[in-house]
Amino acid sequence: MIPRASLRAVPLTLVLAFALGWAPLPESSERAVIEVTITEGTNMAVALSPDGETIAMDALGRIWTLPATGGAATPLTDPEGDARQPTWSPDGQRIAFQAYWAGDYDIWAVNADGSGLVQVTHGPFDDREPHWSPDGARIVFSSDRGGTYDIWEVTVEDGSTRQLTDGPDNEYGPAYAPSGGAVAYVADGASTGVWVRDGSGGTERIVDALVAGSNLFTGQGVSPFGVSWSPDGGRLSYVAQSYGSSRLMVASARPSRGLGDLISGDDEDVFPFRAHWSGGTLLYTADGKIRSRPAGGGAATDIPFSATVTLDRPTYRKALRDFEDASSRPVRGIVSPSVSPLGDRVAFAAIGDLWVMPIGGEPVQLTDDAFVEADPMWSPDGTRLAYASDRGGSVQIWIHDVDSGESRQMTRDGGGLPVWSPDGTEIAYTGGSRPASIRILSVATGQERVVRTGLNQPGRVTWSPDGQQVGVSAHWQYSSRYREGVNKALLISVNRVAAQDRDYSADASDRPASGGWDNASGVSPALSGDLDGLPEAVLQENERWLEFLPHGSVGTRSTDGPIWSPNGRLMAYVSTGVLWVIPVSPRGDPVGSPRRLTNEVADDPTWVGDSQSIVYLTTDRLRRVWLTDGRIEDVPVPISWSRSTPTGRVVVHAGALFDGVSETLQRNVDIVIDGNRIVRVDPHSDALHTGQVVDASDGYVSPGLIEMHTHGGLAAGEQVGRLWLSFGVTAIRIPAGDPYDVSEARESIASGRRIGPRTFGTGGTIDGSRIYYSGSPSLASAAQIELEMQRAEALRYDVVKTYVRLPDAVQKRVIVEAHALGMPVTSHELYPAVANGADGVEHVSGTSRRGYSPKVTRMNRSYQDVVQLLGQSGMTITPTVGISGGYGVIAADDPSVFDDRRVEAFFPDAAQRARVRGEPDVARRMLRSMASTPQRVLEAGGVVVMGTDSPINPRGLSLIMEMEALVRYGGMSALDAMRATTSVSAEAMGYGSDFGSVRPGMLADLVVFGANPLEDIRAVRDVRTVIKDGRVHTLAELLQGPQR
Repeated sequence: MIPRASLRAVPLTLVLAFALGWAPLPESSERAVIEVTITEGTNMAVALSPDGETIAMDALGRIWTLPATGGAATPLTDPEGDARQPTWSPDGQRIAFQAYWAGDYDIWAVNADGSGLVQVTHGPFDDREPHWSPDGARIVFSSDRGGTYDIWEVTVEDGSTRQLTDGPDNEYGPAYAPSGGAVAYVADGASTGVWVRDGSGGTERIVDALVAGSNLFTGQGVSPFGVSWSPDGGRLSYVAQSYGSSRLMVASARPSRGLGDLISGDDEDVFPFRAHWSGGTLLYTADGKIRSRPAGGGAATDIPFSATVTLDRPTYRKALRDFEDASSRPVRGIVSPSVSPLGDRVAFAAIGDLWVMPIGGEPVQLTDDAFVEADPMWSPDGTRLAYASDRGGSVQIWIHDVDSGESRQMTRDGGGLPVWSPDGTEIAYTGGSRPASIRILSVATGQERVVRTGLNQPGRVTWSPDGQQVGVSAHWQYSSRYREGVNKALLISVNRVAAQDRDYSADASDRPASGGWDNASGVSPALSGDLDGLPEAVLQENERWLEFLPHGSVGTRSTDGPIWSPNGRLMAYVSTGVLWVIPVSPRGDPVGSPRRLTNEVADDPTWVGDSQSIVYLTTDRLRRVWLTDGRIEDVPVPISWSRSTPTGRVVVHAGALFDGVSETLQRNVDIVIDGNRIVRVDPHSDALHTGQVVDASDGYVSPGLIEMHTHGGLAAGEQVGRLWLSFGVTAIRIPAGDPYDVSEARESIASGRRIGPRTFGTGGTIDGSRIYYSGSPSLASAAQIELEMQRAEALRYDVVKTYVRLPDAVQKRVIVEAHALGMPVTSHELYPAVANGADGVEHVSGTSRRGYSPKVTRMNRSYQDVVQLLGQSGMTITPTVGISGGYGVIAADDPSVFDDRRVEAFFPDAAQRARVRGEPDVARRMLRSMASTPQRVLEAGGVVVMGTDSPINPRGLSLIMEMEALVRYGGMSALDAMRATTSVSAEAMGYGSDFGSVRPGMLADLVVFGANPLEDIRAVRDVRTVIKDGRVHTLAELLQGPQR
């Protein structure tokens, strides 16, 4: 039993205050309070009390108890703790579990009646999967404190910890033997299997899942989870998962060649958690149920349960865009501003072109075309600009001579974020995304060299003043078991050691496949700065990490640092949303404490050549801060734009019309468009045919399609707008992106500078202390919510997306703040997000901080809890089944989808890149399981919208294949698929009265298909003509592109 005094019992209100520090939540004027009772759980764990009378359960991320015979469950923890994987103390008085209240996973414990909540482990690392020792004095758990996941033990009396294992691969899921001397656990990588550590510290692999699993599971490999001992210590149970199966196994506690005996039933969906032995019976979870089964095999018995939760669904008024407003307004999409060396001019991209502006003067437009220009950077002498542009057909590095106005293309193999060397002879830039490379280009000869490969979306490079090193914000993982980490400054000596052919990512988890350090290849851990408590990372010989702040992120791996000052004495960077500088040695090592320069949100800092001031972007304006006295001055950018609205009359003669809502088609109608609005939908009459006439008398007209989950910025180039329209997509939602890129795209398209769909978007995902994707703000304090909301308001986000490491209580606060601005919130999280008013959830599957999804199992099955929470709440779900195998299956079933002029024009290698995971029949079964969930949500009264997470799979193409997957494999009707991609998505964004359906008063966003999509959803492949905002685009025009 845990002594109260030694671990300092913490009232739950203080736990939340400790984790958050927020002010009280404001009240909403109208709220819908909904009670939902669940009788099935998706990926829930259970534990049986020592007396066999009570079950502890972690349904929906809360700890509950219920009688061992079944019944109504009583909650012990609140909804915001993400409390999971319970284990009982041997006296039955306490329950330990992992929980996320503090913004990382720690071990917590609570009395069996819900009182006496205490935090058992502390610190910035993740501690997971606790198991109580038989004597009650210790708790064993897994943790990433050492650079991989290892097995650790905490003494209950004083909270002291010690490390039990230190293998080269991740070791996790521990369980004490009944005697308390040995610990069983599982491992991954080359060590995959079930292991036992004896009382003297020796380890032995009991089940070699790497070898035996490949034989039993037809080469797919096996991942073991949830090991547990039999009462006599002679046997071990565990869960063996592979693609398409999840099985409960029992093996001898002595080393054996096989995986053991299969205990679970055929096609049983066993959840990946510790089973609990009660004599000869195993208690476990599977198929959404709590279940018991004889350990020697035999029929299972379900134990019924119910758990009731309350959903608080506030209403609010969405802030919508006015598509009739043609007034002049200031530009918000200012992309990558760069101050000149003399500090007298600023270069930037806006409204599709490149600009140079004398500070205090009028901007001068340097380019004037329909292509994308971005990321300008001044040469050291201030006469030239390096920038990225697709004016040559794809995004490449160009140089522009400011005086002569001449530009020349410098690269042929792509690139972005160019930065001049201090002597002006070379340009460093990044190529690719995941993985990406850092390359250096000779300005005189055009020759390139690669100095680093294998990076995950690195930021803009910075040069040391002597030109011998480059620095970059790079991703640093805590372990290979989970992908999240922090952004750290990585220094690379560019002239000492060339990049090696073998790829070693800067992520801390990357070790050679053998599981040891590959010294023969010249790799050695080399770090600098204060690394107390941080694991080492694999680096190349010419690299080292800089430690600016322990466990914090330097920049967002974008254009926000680190940036070396020209005099070499400081580095500037953005962290916690604001601008900092830190003193560094000539080698770049920190030699003092960071200094905060701003209290407002900061992006895109660049140094003036005298190192005395920095120009930076703050939301929708430029500012300059002087380091000498801290003063900050505005740098006005007097550029405006206005919406371009067509004039004149267009009449579309439709042989058949799907209006976005109705079950039946209207036949032989005329759709009359005046400007950009539909004014009439009437039976066909030649008398109406004045102005421009679109003859679709043999076609099927529909509202333009809406893609609700896509990504990408200006790096995709001008062609991406034409691509979307060519697939009939007239509106897109970007739930995570560079906010300035999104604003630039919106303004360029709305002003007519480029063609493309209506663009609704946001900034980077708002995440917790650990992040994965570049551009994601990492929240380290309460003040950052206010900063992020200021940016959202200034740039007029259409949606706010929170991400997987954000604590649930912090997400709750973000929801309140975003709704106050009229902005919906979406995330990967279902509960408690749905209880706290979140508007949407992305993906049936999708990344989760838990290592498994609370929405779908390894066998792609979602249970009653998921369906009812979505069905009763009205929260939208964007399924994106294509990225979980649907795209590959549809491609394999019908390769003719690639026989398309659009595929040839925009992604000619799409057919070669399409893959089916595993055996085709298994892949189809897995797709059928996942794709059926959206249909069940619809049947329960829920809201399904259509999106893909492209460009994981090709834009546009993946949307029509997503629709096909849900119809062909999920049982959704073609009508519901079309509604989800038109009127339902428009309504979900708040624009149901503007687009998404065809009726008078609506915006003229239409697509003409060659066949009836309500009869065969594959008809959406056959796009003939697209009308967006009243402008007519033929497929031939969209494929051709602008003149070069």
